[in-house]
Amino acid sequence: MRYKSFVVITLLSLFSVSSFASLTDSTYLRHEVRVGWGDMLFETAVFHDSPRHFWANPEAISPEYSIMEKYDHAYTGHFFAEYQYNFKSWLALGFQVDFEGIFWKETTYDRYHSPISGTTDLKNYDLSLMPILRFTYFRGKWVNLYSNIGGGMLIAFDNQRECEIAPVFTTSLFSVSVGQGHWFGSVELGLMGALLNQQKIYMLGSRLFNVSLSYKF
Repeated sequence: MRYKSFVVITLLSLFSVSSFASLTDSTYLRHEVRVGWGDMLFETAVFHDSPRHFWANPEAISPEYSIMEKYDHAYTGHFFAEYQYNFKSWLALGFQVDFEGIFWKETTYDRYHSPISGTTDLKNYDLSLMPILRFTYFRGKWVNLYSNIGGGMLIAFDNQRECEIAPVFTTSLFSVSVGQGHWFGSVELGLMGALLNQQKIYMLGSRLFNVSLSYKF
């Protein structure tokens, strides 16, 4: 009797393990597409309105004095789209496209703060193309926890017909995905950076926070 009970318990245990392995390694959806938006904390801190230069005694300043001011800054935030292929329940590789824009105006003034030039509208854009590697370290019924890392190429261009290319990287230190079936919403905490050299820093600690919506199939 004890032998039969042991056999039954063993068979049930093996069936449970087999079912769990099937759920974690076979039934997960292979493909995922997502779109999202992230902050531009670094850009708003570095690219901002310059001080307005109103002098108390402009007559004491040289008549040849001039100053260029930047103002009316606007920011799009990071818009991104991504595709991921799940090789395992815990490992995925994909590709992400990230886009942001920074806009402002420039005018040159004399010592009386009267404009001596026309107003120039500047429009700067950053397009990042990056392979992304994702590690999922917890898979629950409704909640998944994961981290990712990626790097690639940033294309910086503007409406003055200037264009530069620089390396770019991104990482997510802690990310939460909530959902079931095909639809999931995610929140990621990480950072994104891109620089050409010490004088050409496009991002450094940008996209610290982002939200996204994904569809798995």
